Amino acid sequence: MKKILLLNPPGKSRYLRDQYCSSSAKAHYYWPAVDLLVLSGILCKKFELKVIDAIVEGLSREHVLNHIAKENFFAVVSLTSNASKDDDFKLFEEIKNRFEVRLVLNGGFLKHAPEKYLEKFLFLDAIITDFTQNGILRFLNQEEGSFAGLCFRRAGRIINYQSSIEPREFSYPMPQHKLFPLKKYSMPQSRSHPFSCVLMSRGCTFKCRFCSSSKIPFCRRVVANIIDELEGLKKMGIKEIHFSDFNFTSERGHAFLLCEEMIRKELGIGWDCLSRADCLDEEVALIMKQAGCHTIQIGVESKNEALLGLLGKPVKNDTVRRAFALCRKLQIRTIGFFIIGFPGEDEQSIKETIEFAKELDCDYASFSIFVPDFGSDIREDILKGNPELENIYDFDRTKFPVWENGILSKKRIWQLRNKAIRDFYFRPAYISKQLKMLASFRELISKARMCGSLFNKTC
Repeated sequence: MKKILLLNPPGKSRYLRDQYCSSSAKAHYYWPAVDLLVLSGILCKKFELKVIDAIVEGLSREHVLNHIAKENFFAVVSLTSNASKDDDFKLFEEIKNRFEVRLVLNGGFLKHAPEKYLEKFLFLDAIITDFTQNGILRFLNQEEGSFAGLCFRRAGRIINYQSSIEPREFSYPMPQHKLFPLKKYSMPQSRSHPFSCVLMSRGCTFKCRFCSSSKIPFCRRVVANIIDELEGLKKMGIKEIHFSDFNFTSERGHAFLLCEEMIRKELGIGWDCLSRADCLDEEVALIMKQAGCHTIQIGVESKNEALLGLLGKPVKNDTVRRAFALCRKLQIRTIGFFIIGFPGEDEQSIKETIEFAKELDCDYASFSIFVPDFGSDIREDILKGNPELENIYDFDRTKFPVWENGILSKKRIWQLRNKAIRDFYFRPAYISKQLKMLASFRELISKARMCGSLFNKTC
C-alpha cells in the first residue's frame, strides 16, 4: 500500500491553518486541523497514512525533510496559509526537488484562484478546493471519473474540476483521529483532555463582506455520519469535541436534529462550537446545552452598527446582548470575537468595541486585526486603491498590520489591539471570576499559560 504524508508544516509562529484560517495562536492553545482529519478518513482506505503536525509537536523543517527522506512516500498532502506562505513554499519546493512525490496543498488563498498558483508554481501537482470531497482520492489513486473538490495538473493541462450542481449534503469515512498527537492539543475552554475536532457542515449561509468563508457554498453533513464519528471517538475515550463549523446553527433544523440524536444516543461528550448572535434562541441553545454544549463562540466584530451594516453583517447590539445573556442564563460559557481596524474605523469606534466586550462579560475574548482576506468581497474594493497589496501574502490577524485603514496608522491599530487584550483580561473582576470557575488543576495551568502568553505578546 502506498504511503501518504498529511502535513501541517513547521513555522516561526503557532500558525493556525485549518478551515482556510490564516493567523497565529494568541496564547498557548492549538487544535487538530479538521481539514487533515477529514482527508485522513477519505484517504485511509487506499493508502497508508502518516500525520506530522510540526507546529504542535515543535518539529523543525530539517526534521520534516529527514522524515520524508526515510519514508517512501507517494504523496505529501499539506496545509498552508497566506500568513506562512513564503516559508511554506520554500519547504514545498525543496520537497519536490529532493523527492519523487505528488505534492497537494490545501489553503485559503489557494482555494480562490487555484489555476493561478498551479501555473506559477510548477512544483505543485494539485490544490484542494473542497476537502470534504473525494476527488483527491481518485487523483492520487490514479483513477478516472469525478475529481470533485480538486484543481490539478495532468498531461500539461490544468483542470479545475467544477460540479454543475452543489450538493446539499455530504458524508465521509471515519477520520483517523488516532494518527494525530491528540494529547498535545489544548484549548482554554476544553473541559476534558484529550479532545478532537468534528465537522457538521461546510461553508456559510451568510455573506459578510470581510469574510472569505462567505464564498464557500453551505452544505450540511449527514447527521447519521456525524453520529458514527462521535460514537467512534467515544470508544477511543475522547470525551471532548470542538465543532469546527463556521456557524453550528446556520441551519437551525440541522443543528436541532443533531442535538436530538446526541441526546438519544447518550454520548456524554462535552463540546463547544461557533455561532452568530442572530442564530441563537432559547429553544436551540437549551437543546445544545442538553446535548453537551458548554461553550459557544460568537462573532461580534464591532459595536458600530452602521459599520457592520456596510460590511454585510447587520446584527444589532441588543441582539448580541440577548445572545450573551441567554448563554449566561443557561450556564453556557462564551467566547466573543472582535476585529480591530476595519476600513474607515476611527479610534473612538474601536474603544467603544473594547468597552462592549467588557459589557458582554464573555468568558474569553479574541481581538484580531482586520486583514483584507483572500476571497472576501472587501478585498477587491481595497485592492482598487492599494494595488501593492496584490502580491502581499503575510496577512496574519494576530500580528502587526500590513495595511492602514484610511484613518489610523498601522502602529496605532496595533496599539489599540494590544490595549483591548490588556483591558479585557487583566481586570481584577475578570481574574476573580475565572478563578472562581476553575474546575481542575489542569484548567488552572491552562489559564496561567494563556495569561502569561497574552501578557508577553501585548506588553
